[in-house]
Amino acid sequence: MCVPGDRGGQAAGQRWTGQPGVALLGPGSVATRTGQQWSQDTRGRPVVTEPRSLREQLAEVPDSLALLEGLFTHSPVPYAVFTSDGHCLLTNPAFLAMFGAAPPPEYSLFKDELLAQLGYAKLLQRVVSGERVQTPVFWYNVKELAHIRAPAEARRIAISCTGFPLVSSSGGVTHLAVAYKDMTAELAAREAALVERRNLLQVFTQAPVALSVLRGYELRYEFANPLLQKLMGGRELNGRTQEEAIPDLSPELLSLHRGVLETGERATAREYPVTIDYEGAGRVETRFWNIIFEPLRDERGLVDGLVTLAFDVTEQVFARQAVESQQKWLEAVLDLMPMPVVMADPASGDLNFSNAAADRLYGLHIPKDVPATAFGDHFHVTDLEGRRLSVDELPSNRAARGERLDGLEVHWHTPAGQYALSISSETLPAMHGHPSVVVIPFLDITRLKTVEQHLQEAVRARDEFLSVASHELKTPLTSLGLRLQSFVRAIHADPESALAQRHGREVEAMRRQVTRLAELVDGLLDVSRISTGRLKLRFEPVDLPSLVREVAMRFELEAARAGCELHVTRAEGLDGVWDRLRLEQVVSNLLSNALKYGAGAPVHIDVAPGGMGARLWVKDRGIGIDSEAHARIFQKFERAVSERNYGGMGLGLYVTRTLVEALGGTIQVDSQPGEGATFVVELPLQPAR
Repeated sequence: MCVPGDRGGQAAGQRWTGQPGVALLGPGSVATRTGQQWSQDTRGRPVVTEPRSLREQLAEVPDSLALLEGLFTHSPVPYAVFTSDGHCLLTNPAFLAMFGAAPPPEYSLFKDELLAQLGYAKLLQRVVSGERVQTPVFWYNVKELAHIRAPAEARRIAISCTGFPLVSSSGGVTHLAVAYKDMTAELAAREAALVERRNLLQVFTQAPVALSVLRGYELRYEFANPLLQKLMGGRELNGRTQEEAIPDLSPELLSLHRGVLETGERATAREYPVTIDYEGAGRVETRFWNIIFEPLRDERGLVDGLVTLAFDVTEQVFARQAVESQQKWLEAVLDLMPMPVVMADPASGDLNFSNAAADRLYGLHIPKDVPATAFGDHFHVTDLEGRRLSVDELPSNRAARGERLDGLEVHWHTPAGQYALSISSETLPAMHGHPSVVVIPFLDITRLKTVEQHLQEAVRARDEFLSVASHELKTPLTSLGLRLQSFVRAIHADPESALAQRHGREVEAMRRQVTRLAELVDGLLDVSRISTGRLKLRFEPVDLPSLVREVAMRFELEAARAGCELHVTRAEGLDGVWDRLRLEQVVSNLLSNALKYGAGAPVHIDVAPGGMGARLWVKDRGIGIDSEAHARIFQKFERAVSERNYGGMGLGLYVTRTLVEALGGTIQVDSQPGEGATFVVELPLQPAR
């Protein structure tokens, strides 16, 4: 390297000639690490000679200045040459690549604010006295210099500077050179590692887990976080062996630690009981821990310690034990219940509990180790028609899928026999430490089904009897009615005759009774047809207002006897397609009912368009009906009043409801005791297809 103006290469001075590895040698010479040279005498023996100066060596090199300029220019080390007062004369390309630009003319190395703050400006001034100096690594940012306008490309870097003097031939220091080393990546990595260690230490210190680092086979604490020390009653752990720090630790736990050192494999212990004096107050207690043992290895890969992470799970263990005790108590209670109960896992459908009543019904202990997919091999369940249910159709699997069962009736074929069951289910969500579970209680309704079957047979026998009796009574009643009508006509033809005088009233009374009996028989026949499914409808166009008026005219005499005024709507043109005969029967039954229970008060009949198409009202002002009996009065043989005060078999409203529903309509009642009753019939204008 040359300083401008020194054409003979004197700027480097003699201090460069003795530097290891920088001497330039002539042909045929060998350089040692100390700069000495070797040559041979006349006998070929090596002779050590004193090294030549750099100036002497450069004298033998053609255009030595170009050589040194090339070294300075192409050196990967950033260099800058400063005057003795600190102003920059030369910089190489590596310097420009590091700092982004050369220092401006006004810049002085010894007045650099950043170097002055760090004390490095005075350190570099010692180079002027002929001393070689080395600065520590520091962060440098040209943009932080107040007296210099830094170029835009300047950047913050971490550097280390080596300053050395440049001596003239006369021996004085005329310049100083500074070599820069970019330590940015290294310092950033070092600082990142330091931050990481600091953060890691903070995490370990504040971690909600008891953590320790143990070294060597003697298990000496290298680090124990505050939580571990607190749990150990504030004992001093760091620097002491585990046996010294916690002398009451069990040999089994020590063996677990040493086993990790010997095998080099990670180990875990769950709910491990540790019985020691935790508080250091002479009170020994047992706590439960989940412990993770992680081996630590040195640079050779050998295990020389371990990290332990311990979680105090005492409360969880006690809570689980309490839940288990509670569950055992609950199972004991369920075993005392007479109702069979099973429980299933909602995720898999597997059975996980059955009480004693369920096991007795099964004849054995209901298997719990059978997956739900294999239930078909162990449980034989059929529907009421005798069809065997598939695995997916089994009640437990249906309930596990989230379906809520409510009185599902099946037949269960078990080793103890066949039972009729009514099955329900509810899903109990997870709570109090228990997972969610499907609870399936069921009732043995075998006896009820037997009784129901007998009742159905009795009802069928009754219906058959009513059907036969009605048909058998119909014929003689019809004949008797015809004979009585003949008598009535004869009496009416000669009202002054002895026959009319003696038997006129009796014949008329007998005719009314026969008519009443005929109506009762017709009602029984209708019930028989409905019960046996033989009720047939014949649809045809019907003018509903005209039909209502015709029926009302037939009841004028009966209304007069009951002291009721009939008020019939005069609506016109409300046509529909209905069974005329059955519709007349509906109106007749409602009118007859109104005249019976509303005697002495007006009865209103109204027809108008309605929500379904047509609406019919029959309203009386009679005794009324209690709200609790509103639904019941439409059932077979049901009555809302005592039969001692009002006759009848309780079939009229049942037949009426059945006929209305057969026509596709609905019937409702609005009534309160003492306020009369209003029956409302809604009918579609066309039959359902």
